[in-house]
Amino acid sequence: MIFYRTLVFIANSQDHFKLQDHNCPSLKDPSMDIRVPVCPICDKPVPIKRGDDPNIRMNQHIQSNCSDLEPKNDSKCRKKGCTTKMLVPMLCTECGLSFCVKHRLEVDHQCQGKPAKPTPLIKKTLFSSSNNSSNKQPQTSRLEMERQRRERANAANQRNQDIARLQAKAKQGKITDNEQIQLAKLLSLKDKDGKCIVC
Repeated sequence: MIFYRTLVFIANSQDHFKLQDHNCPSLKDPSMDIRVPVCPICDKPVPIKRGDDPNIRMNQHIQSNCSDLEPKNDSKCRKKGCTTKMLVPMLCTECGLSFCVKHRLEVDHQCQGKPAKPTPLIKKTLFSSSNNSSNKQPQTSRLEMERQRRERANAANQRNQDIARLQAKAKQGKITDNEQIQLAKLLSLKDKDGKCIVC
């Protein structure tokens, strides 16, 4: 008997599957009225939590350029024409995109680097009252550049003196571990200046 009722209900539901067609008691239940709005731009349904305003959620979706529905972990290589799916994406340090092992190097995916942010155009007026102040600024920057050059020269002289002192201690065998570390750091800084560290 139960089996028969189930078949009758299924047959009845196929004919009257809409709530209005079979006078369902759940017709006026607000929890049964579930609608998912579709984005007019990307034609994808935008999920909304119950109780949230669909207009606010749709606005957030459109303001994010419809990208909030895309999967967060993109497992495809970004190299044009490559269809390799990656278990572990390799991020390029220059452009920040993920590539497969074969295209992970900048040379392999013709890396263009990060796109430059557009800078706003500054309108210059012909009749500017700041002509006198513009003459003072280059002098200030020249003075600042001269001061920085002197500081760099003093730092290089001090570094050379410290290197000579620590190398003399090392030749005598009286250098401590901390001084060895300091000597290695100083030598690496001297190497960055483009000079030979052996001489």
